[in-house]
Amino acid sequence: MKTTLRWTLSAGLVLASGLTGLGHATAVASPETSLAITIHVRNYAGVTPQILTQAEQVATEIYRKAGVETRWADIVLSENSQVNSVDHQAFTLADIQLSIFPDVMSDRLGLSNSVMGLAPCTGPDRGIVYVFDSKVRNLSWTVLSAYTRGDMDRRVSKGQVLGHAIAHEVGHLLLNQQGHSALGIMRGEWGFADLRDAADGLLLFTPQQGEFLRADVRSRNTRQDTFKDAALESPVLAP
Repeated sequence: MKTTLRWTLSAGLVLASGLTGLGHATAVASPETSLAITIHVRNYAGVTPQILTQAEQVATEIYRKAGVETRWADIVLSENSQVNSVDHQAFTLADIQLSIFPDVMSDRLGLSNSVMGLAPCTGPDRGIVYVFDSKVRNLSWTVLSAYTRGDMDRRVSKGQVLGHAIAHEVGHLLLNQQGHSALGIMRGEWGFADLRDAADGLLLFTPQQGEFLRADVRSRNTRQDTFKDAALESPVLAP
C-alpha cells in the first residue's frame, strides 16, 4: 500500500442523522502553524476522488475555523490490504487514522441508519475513527429529496455531509468526548436547520470546543517524539 500525502492550506462515539434540532457555532481563532494533525484516509468504500476531495476540503475549513491545521494522507490500498496495516509507518499522537467503510461493514455491525460514524474506545490520545459510506449516502439522499420537494432551500452534497461526519468523529477524539453537545457540529442529531448551516459553512465547533481542540492538538504535537517508534494501539475492524 502506498501513501499519497496532500497538504492543505490550513487546517461518535455516534453521529446521529435525525432530522430535528437547530443551532450552529461561531468561528474562532486562525490556526497556529504548530497546531496540526495529519488524517490518514483508508477509503475502503471506494468513495470517488471528487467527493473525497470535497469532504477533505470541508473538514479542513471546519478545523481551520477552530484554529487547527489539517493535513491529509490518502492511503492507496492494495487489493488484499487490511485495516490494521500501518504500511511500516511510525505514527505519532498527531496522526489520526480514518477508515471509510463500505455497506458490508455497517451491515455486519447492525448499525441503525442514524449512525454515520464511530470513534472506538474511551479516554485521551485515541487515534482511530470510522465513517460508514452507506449512512452518509442515505442522509445525502434524504436531504436531496427534501431539497427537491422544496422543504430545504439549500442543496447539500454528499461531499459536504461526509466532510462534516469526518470532522465530527475526529472531534470526539480531540475533545475526548463520548457524548454530544447541544450546539454546533458535535450535536448528536442534525436537523434541516443544521444541514442548512452545513451548506453555508456554519455548522462548526463552538468557541469553547475550539479551545479544547487547540489544547489537545498542541499536547499531541508536543509529545509526538515520544511515540515516533510505536504504532498507535487501538482495536480495528477488518473490511
